[in-house]
Amino acid sequence: MQQAEQLKQDLDYVVGAVRRHDRSAGVPSIYFMWAVIVAVGWALPDFAPQLAAPFWVLFGIGGGLVSMWLAARDTKHSGSVDQAHGRRHGLHWLVTGAAFLVCWLPVMRGAPIETAVGNFMLVAAISYALAGVHLERPLLWTGLLMLAAYVVLTMFAWPYTWTATGLLVAIALAWAGFSSQRSRSPVHPE
Repeated sequence: MQQAEQLKQDLDYVVGAVRRHDRSAGVPSIYFMWAVIVAVGWALPDFAPQLAAPFWVLFGIGGGLVSMWLAARDTKHSGSVDQAHGRRHGLHWLVTGAAFLVCWLPVMRGAPIETAVGNFMLVAAISYALAGVHLERPLLWTGLLMLAAYVVLTMFAWPYTWTATGLLVAIALAWAGFSSQRSRSPVHPE
């Protein structure tokens, strides 16, 4: 029994070492879920700003928890456990969540809520872009798109910037989900 456990740990180590050389494409269902959440949640400041904060408290935290469950399920389904990779993901998104909470500090000190909302986009952009650099490459493009939207939002304040950005980011996330699905498909000989 102990030898079987040792053999499993050795195989998990080898699989993890091989995968570290390949950048993960991510879990498709997580991309699709966040595409829907972002499309709805980022349109709220333009159409129903009073619902934006409750929406993000509910779906931000709930989406994070569901993402953890989907990632754990995907890991179990793949048959290998890379605990170091899982810890990196967990820490990255935990720090992102803490940064989102910190965005509320100016509002608590009396600053207009627009300050916090703009900071949310900046934190999301940096977090997604860095996740693309260190964890899953498709998130880099989503993060850079958010960064461009932050510039538009703060410099030009065009109407419906939030909605347009949310739709673009949702499309980018859906594209990442389809790309991840395609990379997981078994190769069939012609």
